[in-house]
Parts: sequence; C-alpha cells; structure tokens
Amino acid sequence: NSKIISSLHENDYIFNFNNESINSKYIVGVSSDITMRNKGYMSKLLISMLENSKKKSMPFVFLTPINPKIYRKLCFEYFSNIEYYNFSVEELANFKLPKDDYSYIEINKENKNLYLDGLIKIYNFNMKDNFCYLERDNFYFDKILKEANSDEMKTFILYKNKVASAYIIFGLYEENIEIRECMALDSISYKEILALIYGYRDYYKNVSLASPSNSNIEFLFENQLNIEKIVKPFMMMRVLNPLSIFKNLKLENSNIKIYIEDKILNENTGLYSLNNEISFSNITEEKASYDLKIDIADLVFLITGYFSIDDLVKLGKFDIKNRSIFKKLNKIFTKKNSYLYEFI
Repeated sequence: NSKIISSLHENDYIFNFNNESINSKYIVGVSSDITMRNKGYMSKLLISMLENSKKKSMPFVFLTPINPKIYRKLCFEYFSNIEYYNFSVEELANFKLPKDDYSYIEINKENKNLYLDGLIKIYNFNMKDNFCYLERDNFYFDKILKEANSDEMKTFILYKNKVASAYIIFGLYEENIEIRECMALDSISYKEILALIYGYRDYYKNVSLASPSNSNIEFLFENQLNIEKIVKPFMMMRVLNPLSIFKNLKLENSNIKIYIEDKILNENTGLYSLNNEISFSNITEEKASYDLKIDIADLVFLITGYFSIDDLVKLGKFDIKNRSIFKKLNKIFTKKNSYLYEFI
C-alpha cells in the first residue's frame, strides 16, 4: 500500500520587491511521518521544490521557520523581523476616541466586501517605505479575514470623515489581548484604533502587539519604560536566481564582480559581473577574478538590506578581495526594512 511519508504545502504570492511585482511561493509547512524522520525525505522534498520553483522563473521563495537551523542547510536565511510590544492595557488609558464624525466597524463574513478597499488603502500606505512586502488585493485580504475568523480573532476598521484611517486584527485569550496587525494612516489614527482595545480593560489585563521593523511604537506611549519591546527574526528567503535579482536591483554599471557559491543548486555557483550588462559565468573560484565572494544564503542579507555592509563584515559573512570597493558596496547595498507577517 502507498503511504505518504513526507509532505510540503505551499501558496503562491506576489511579492513587491524593490517596487517590482514578482511571483513567489510561501512554504507554509513541511512534515514527515514520525517513523520516517532523519532519513532525508524532507530535504529531498524541499530541494525538489527549489528546483521546480527555479524552473518556473521564481527568483526566490520564502517561509517562516519553526527551527531556522533546518532550513539553513538548504541556504535559507532571514530577511525580515517583527517587533513585539508587551504592555498593560492601562497604558492605553490616555488614548482617546476621535472627537466627531467617526465610526468603528467590525468586519465580518457578511459585510467584509464593503471594507476590503479601505483595508488595502491603509496597508499600501504603510508599505510604501518598505523594500519588500507581499502585495495584498481583495482576494488576499479575504484570506486574511478568513484566517483571523478561524483563529477567533476580531477585525475592526476606523473611518473618520468617511475616510478609512486605521484597522486592527486582534484576539482575546484568557487575560491577554493579542494584536496580530494594526495599521493606520497617521499616529493619531493609530492611537484612536488602539483606544478601542482599552474598552476590554475590565476583562483583559495585558496586550501583545505585533508591528513592522523600526515602527517605534513605544514612543506613542507616555512611559517607554513600561513598554517591553522584543525584536525577532521572522521570515526566511531562499535565493533561486541571483542574476534576475541583480537585474531587479538595477545594478548595471556597478562595476563589481561577485563570486557566489551555491552548494544545493550548483548551477548558481559562479561569477556575476555587474558591468554595462549583468552577466554570469559558471566557472570555478580558482579561475575567477572577483571583488567579493559570498555564499548564496548570506546573499539574502546583502540583497534585502537585512544587515548593513559593516554588519556583514563584522559577522564574517563574505570575503572581500578588493578592499577599495567598500565605499561602493555601502552605497549600493544599504540597510532596508521589509514586512512579512504571514500565516497562510
């Protein structure tokens, strides 16, 4: 009898990467039969997925790891963080409701289609300064609302002067309020949507709020010392096609030669010349003349701006043969913010 011993579930998404829409895959989950673990089936499945995704011209795929050590073996690496803010619900006491012409609307299965455009508008406004994020359309936000509903979460949207100004997705668990996502057009609207949470103070004592990197939410509060801020790596990426990514980053005329090593997808190993045209030569390191050598996993840090060049040097993430290119690298590969907080 045939038996499933290992499985992989993936969802297609459209990434906004450096202001360009790119098709990619989110690896939702990988699992193996407990009696068949440590036999390499999961690795074979993941490698097959990487090969198939590359054949479909996807420059990268991404996932949320339970254990990053597992996926680093296949050259995945982190490219985005999430900030978690923990505080007493009483810290919201001074957050006031709008003064006039406003409405808080709870979004449910019956009315959701009326508010999808408002959710998209607020989300896109908050993403405009991010280097990469997932594009959300009506279909995607509908999936988010269904997922939130299945997790017994609530979604509210705030309208002021008939303009969608903020939204919040949160769940109520024992004594805690977990805010999965909160977005607004400005800091005043952000505080006004959080004022809604204060209404639960008689039943829930603590709040945990998830937010994009460098959002500095603690400074909306009067006493920052009462706000616990925890920054955690959240999403990992696997580069499949460095050549297409360099072209997306518009690195023509950079006059840099990068040698990349990929121990899984060997066809990626070789010399990438970022000159008048971006070209690739599948040659050995011994025959290559390069400025910089980097592993395909650490390339994720470089192309997404997860770390600065100085950070990467301190961490020993690449080998520089030509020291004179430091200034050029710092100018090209700047530190950036990305936001992906996906569960489906």
